[in-house]
Amino acid sequence: MTDTDEAGRPAPPRSPILPRVTAGRQRDDLVVRPDRVAASRGGTDAPEWLPYRLVDRPEPPPVPNGWYALASADDVPAGEPVTVIALERELVLFRDADGAVHVVDAFCPHMGAHLGGGDVVDGTLACPYHGWRFDGDGRCVEIPYSESRIPSRACVRGWEVRERNGMVLCWYHAGGADPTYEVPEIPEVADPTFTDAVVHRGELVASLQDMAENNVDYTHFYFVHGRNALDESTSRFTTDGPLSTVVETFESEGLEFTRYTYGPGIALLRVPGLMTMLAATTAIDRRHVRLLWHFHLPPETASLAEDIVVGVVGEHGLSADAPIWRDKIYRDKPLLVKGDGPILEFRRWYSQFYEGN
Repeated sequence: MTDTDEAGRPAPPRSPILPRVTAGRQRDDLVVRPDRVAASRGGTDAPEWLPYRLVDRPEPPPVPNGWYALASADDVPAGEPVTVIALERELVLFRDADGAVHVVDAFCPHMGAHLGGGDVVDGTLACPYHGWRFDGDGRCVEIPYSESRIPSRACVRGWEVRERNGMVLCWYHAGGADPTYEVPEIPEVADPTFTDAVVHRGELVASLQDMAENNVDYTHFYFVHGRNALDESTSRFTTDGPLSTVVETFESEGLEFTRYTYGPGIALLRVPGLMTMLAATTAIDRRHVRLLWHFHLPPETASLAEDIVVGVVGEHGLSADAPIWRDKIYRDKPLLVKGDGPILEFRRWYSQFYEGN
């Protein structure tokens, strides 16, 4: 369908920036229609069209290497495949006969059918089109209607997987390298005195690195979140290989919390006496991320679970950041000044996750 103006003439295409800014939810107040501009200037002397001549937005960084959560463990039941769009592709999750979870590419090498529409048969993933069956490594182990030898190329990519801390983690590396670090077991997840996971899910228009840099962007706490800006005396950033740690102290509130980041996709936030949050943020593509955040609460705050989650993701937390990430561009060489925090130090640490890109 083609947009037209009031006179029935084809309207010019809208700016290619707008779909990225609004992520499919078009806001009429953001759309500058040439016909409306002309009309606002009055009469027939106004120009008919004011064609856009915009320089496209720069691409954000590529998907970094690391462990990413594709689902909560409970999202993958026995006997049923689950399709997930992540890491710039479609993936299928399923459990084998022993209950171990596997992740494979979505499209059958035979005729291209989507394996997510198939069945789990005796712990293998059966294609819905011709019944070819694949094991957890992605190898075809049976072609039910043929007695010929199974071709060596009858396989799909199988991904390195860990089921840990109530999540299904998948290893991504642009160059195909094996995992270079592991995400540890988090004691609170199995601690019977803590609640089971209170789960928050969502999707955002954001670059993964832009989101990560928030952790060391001290000044934005004042302008975006309405809190006192942090400085070197109240926030400490350290690194150790693929692990980074941020310790923040709010003396006026008697509050200190520690954020551990395991690569680009998994973070652990501990606020003693209040909560432990395992925050998995997975790149869908360069411009979109999916959130799977598990909150585990100690007995003294278990009854406040809803309020705590809202405090983290609501209007004074994540929701305040979201429009900034949505609308901004990534500056490869930002113009930094004193007081901006250790953003360059953070970027030097983060750069290790682009090996092979």
